[in-house]
Order: sequence, then C-alpha cells, then structure tokens
Amino acid sequence: MLLVAVTACADDGNDPAAPGSTAPSTPAPTTSSSTPPSESEIASEAASAMVRQYFETVGQIRRDPKRPASDLDAVASSTQLLAQKNLLKRQRADGLHQTGMTKVVKLNVQSVSLDEPATAVIDVCWDVSGVDVIDRSGTSVVTPERKDIGWTRFTVTNDKWKTAPADGWRVSGGSDLEKEPCAGS
Repeated sequence: MLLVAVTACADDGNDPAAPGSTAPSTPAPTTSSSTPPSESEIASEAASAMVRQYFETVGQIRRDPKRPASDLDAVASSTQLLAQKNLLKRQRADGLHQTGMTKVVKLNVQSVSLDEPATAVIDVCWDVSGVDVIDRSGTSVVTPERKDIGWTRFTVTNDKWKTAPADGWRVSGGSDLEKEPCAGS
C-alpha cells in the first residue's frame, strides 16, 4: 500500500518575507492503482521460488549424509525426484558427499500453462565452481573436464494448482541445454 503524506502551509498574507506572494497551490494527492498479479504471474513466481528451493534442498541433502532422501519429496516429483534419489543413493553408497552449494545465476521463465497439471518451463543458469564432491578420504572425485557453468531447462508442475497455487509446485523434469554460459557468475 502506498502512503502519501500531504502537508500544507496556510498563508494568511501576514508573512513579511513574502510580500505580495500568493498562497502556493497544494498538489492533488497521488493515488496508486496497481493491478493485482494475474494467475500466470502468480504461477511464474511460485514456480521460480520452487526452483530456487530445489537447488537449496538438493545441495543440503548432498552435503549432509544424515539428511534423509525423503526431504527431496518437498521439492521434486516424477522423473526428477527418481533421478535425484537414485544419484543420492549411489553417492552415499560410494561414500561421496558434496561440499559447497550450487549458485542459481539466472532464471528465465519460458512458459506457464495453467491446464491440469499447471506447468512452468524454466531455464536456469547454474554455477558449480564452488562445489566439490569428495570421497571418504576427502579427495575430490570431480573431473577436470566438468563444466562449472551451464544451463538446464526444468519442468515445474503443480497438480494441486486449484487448491494450492503457491505450495503445490515441484520440479518434475530437467534437461541440460547447449547455450553459452550466462554472465555474472
């Protein structure tokens, strides 16, 4: 809500510093008529927030071997959930864990559909230059050929859109894109 404060000074003509001046005009109060966000804008914002939360949750789970894989259920579904759980299971069985966190450098919503299930397609430029994967002895297993910056196109779905427009989003799929790395990483 925009608050506008208007103050006015009365001029009774007795001000010796301003002989012959007229009273200043008081500007009309400014009103703001902001349009409420559309359903597509609400979906876009909620899906984008979920993608950021997805990266945060995946990073935390990969860093902490005691954190349960079931925490992924709150941020992923479908093939993305299965892929992340399988990767986590293999890494933990091999005694590997992550250090550092992936940075989301840029996030571009490509499309939003409010059909059932509601779906958003979001391109993410990520930076893993501060991330390492180490074995039990603390030795890095990351290959020198790893790309530190890249793009992935994520599908984010909400099969509860009508009842949970902000809370039902989950990352349900993803595929790497062949794009130039983003700037600002």
